[in-house]
Amino acid sequence: MATRPSHAQDRERLKVLSIFHFIVAGLVLALSLFSLIFVAIGGAVLLDPASLGTTDNDPPAALAGVIFLVIGAAFLLYGFILAVALVLSGRWLRQQKHYWYSVVIACVALLFTPIGTVLGLITLVILLQDSVRELYGVNTETTPPT
Repeated sequence: MATRPSHAQDRERLKVLSIFHFIVAGLVLALSLFSLIFVAIGGAVLLDPASLGTTDNDPPAALAGVIFLVIGAAFLLYGFILAVALVLSGRWLRQQKHYWYSVVIACVALLFTPIGTVLGLITLVILLQDSVRELYGVNTETTPPT
């Protein structure tokens, strides 16, 4: 029969997990900067639509520029928001605060494959342990619905 980990072990796991949140946040931020290539292409096309060399049957070049610009900006914004959310989650994991925020961010991190998927799964496994929930002060009693 496995013994329950002590709160000191849980704190150490949360500390290590918070470090990994900071590392993945840096990776997300760095990788999101690649979307600036799409922003640059979209901006270049909007500034000089004739550079695409379109024919009369093609859609307007400005539409392609706007599409590139919007997609690039959306991925850049997503990366920045996810990086900030991961940093906050890592900080609060270390302080054992905001349990549900960290659970939600772990679920969101699952979308950033493959590194975020691993981080999200490990975070969920650790946070869903009863001893960690007790450390956070989250109710560990499971009551069936009536």
